[in-house]
Amino acid sequence: MQRKKNTSEKLWTKYFILTFIYSLFTSISNNMLLTGLPLYAIHLGGNNSISGLLFGLFMLFAIFSRPLFGKLIDEKSRRMVLITGGVISAILSLSYVFALSIGLLLLLRAFHGFGFGATTNSSGTVVSDIVPKSRLAEGIGYFGLANTLATAVGPALSLFIIMNYNYNLLFIVSSILGFIALFCSFFINYERKNNESEHELSNPKVKRKLSEIMYEKTALPTGLVTIFIYVAMGATLTFIPIYALSLGIEDIGLYFTVYSFALLFTRIAGGKLADKYGYSLVIIPGMIMIVLSFVVLAYATSLSAFIISAILYGLGLGSVDPTLNAVMIRLCPPDRRGVGNSTFFTAKDLGGGLGAVIFGFVSLSQGFRSVYLYCALSIILAMIAYHFILRRQISSMEKVVGGIKQSA
Repeated sequence: MQRKKNTSEKLWTKYFILTFIYSLFTSISNNMLLTGLPLYAIHLGGNNSISGLLFGLFMLFAIFSRPLFGKLIDEKSRRMVLITGGVISAILSLSYVFALSIGLLLLLRAFHGFGFGATTNSSGTVVSDIVPKSRLAEGIGYFGLANTLATAVGPALSLFIIMNYNYNLLFIVSSILGFIALFCSFFINYERKNNESEHELSNPKVKRKLSEIMYEKTALPTGLVTIFIYVAMGATLTFIPIYALSLGIEDIGLYFTVYSFALLFTRIAGGKLADKYGYSLVIIPGMIMIVLSFVVLAYATSLSAFIISAILYGLGLGSVDPTLNAVMIRLCPPDRRGVGNSTFFTAKDLGGGLGAVIFGFVSLSQGFRSVYLYCALSIILAMIAYHFILRRQISSMEKVVGGIKQSA
């Protein structure tokens, strides 16, 4: 399979826009459910641990699916996996209408993880194909705005529908958004097949080891740092509404809105800074801001404290997440981007799932203050891993890229 090469430095191409829209609507749908389903579980008679299991099972099944989808992306078609993920996500979102018991809800949520694995793997790989390499961190940052906007819209929309209408409408709206994304995926057809393509001649098919199918080794250092960051992310997405409710704080949807606008700012500025001045300049300050955000959140007693935490968290994560993604793509061989993205997103899923499940039980035994102090500790561990494992690789990579730019 051969893919058309970029012939200009243009970023907002037809396929970039279509993939952005695809990611935007699948992300809004996912964020609506991430916020609404824990509340729905409590509505059905569950507790905080069930809320954590909903997130954990979702991520666990996404992890199981990623190696398969990564292999299909690299060896078959990006578009095929885009469409498959869209179908699964749209149908499963609607199926929650029929989930009238905790057991069925957990089962459906687990299988929904397959759709999440497909949509995120494939869209991330498409973007890594079509973004000009000289603007990689910037392009990844802009693409991440889809998830940022979804985080601003999804949770607030979910809470609005629940408070003013009912859970069934939440699931119907989420499904409609999924079908819109699915429609966009039919037009993302930049791949063109050629039985005797240069790609196939220079990369003859070989029987890969199981380890090569399961993960891409160049993405492991970035993945390790990402796991620690997303352990904390799982607790944030899952328990913020419940935490605020326990403190008697209303209008908590504002947390997600403010967080998203802060994320929006650094995704736009951070990528350009990383491409121009280096990745560490963006990643390290970003991690420090995330640590501070969790300390503020742990001791929050008012909506204003939640808002301060949201600003810090958005600024920090908006700096760190897309920059680490760009680092992974830089280090990954082009013909292994599907598996590389699979490894990177598996790290996100594993961290988020572990965080939701573990901190669900911690919240019951020690309370939410302990949860968010542990989250701060997790980010500190990410900083240590980054310094000792990844920073040297990034410095070497930046020297090579800088040398190429100077020779050009």
